[in-house]
Order: sequence, then C-alpha cells, then structure tokens
Amino acid sequence: MAIRNPSRRLKIRLALVLALAIVAAVAAWRMDGADQQPRCTNDRREERDSSGKVVRIVRTACLD
Repeated sequence: MAIRNPSRRLKIRLALVLALAIVAAVAAWRMDGADQQPRCTNDRREERDSSGKVVRIVRTACLD
C-alpha cells in the first residue's frame, strides 16, 4: 500500500488550515482600528465662564 495512513495526513492538513485561519483572523482583528484615533486619551480640560474664570477642571484618565 502506498498510502499508509490517510487520516493522519488529513488531520495534519486540517490543523494547518485551521491555524492559518486563526492567525489571519487575529491579524485582521488587530489591524482593524489601526487608522482610527485612540478611543481614550489622557486629558485635562478647563471650563471657563463668560468672564474667563475657571469654573471647573475636568480630567480624563484612561485605563489600559
């Protein structure tokens, strides 16, 4: 017999295809937001009234 164990070859081939599909899906997922601005930026903003006095200071802190 020339083909000793076709089921083993099939399993290896399926494993390779599955691994390649997973790598491609993760790469596409990670590259999806590469061109967008970050959703959160550390920021400090001062709100002033009409006379120019600082009324409120708003701080934004991002958790990574």
